[in-house]
Amino acid sequence: MKTNKNLAIIFFALMLSVASFAQKAQKKANMNAVNPKFDATKNITDNLTASQNYSSLAKVFKAAEFDQLLREEGPYTILAPSNDAISRSSENLEFMTDPKNIQRTKSIAAYYMIPGKWYAADFGKLIRMSKGRGEIKTADGQVLVITLENSIIYLTDGKGNKAKLVFTDAIQSNGIIHGIDKTFSPN
Repeated sequence: MKTNKNLAIIFFALMLSVASFAQKAQKKANMNAVNPKFDATKNITDNLTASQNYSSLAKVFKAAEFDQLLREEGPYTILAPSNDAISRSSENLEFMTDPKNIQRTKSIAAYYMIPGKWYAADFGKLIRMSKGRGEIKTADGQVLVITLENSIIYLTDGKGNKAKLVFTDAIQSNGIIHGIDKTFSPN
């Protein structure tokens, strides 16, 4: 009887191990689907341009005339919405690359840029220091609110658009990129 009980415990532990391994493998596969493999020796513009999932932001930066700036030394922190997120936005890629919208495009592009080098840990520290609700200024002086919910960092713009970080700390030669799942809309 005791042997059967021990076998049951071993079987249960083995099943938990397999389930845990499968869950970790799935999480890693999901992260790789959104986490691009950037070359840390290249600059922000070159990496975004070459990216399969984030090249639309490179086109926005080019239309805003920021692409050359983002090739320079920096450091810059970029909040990068995916191509899919930009395509779902009311101010989509077609709108932002139209030369007649250049002023609006510059304002939008600057919203995805934060001066300096901000790692995810720095966002976390800011959240803790401000008791759960940090604020950070974008390149054009707009404020993003940073919060932590269920171990996920969220950024919210002045209009209430909320984006979660889908990957963090992608090192570039002149800064860092964090992926976000939605777009922002500056005032």
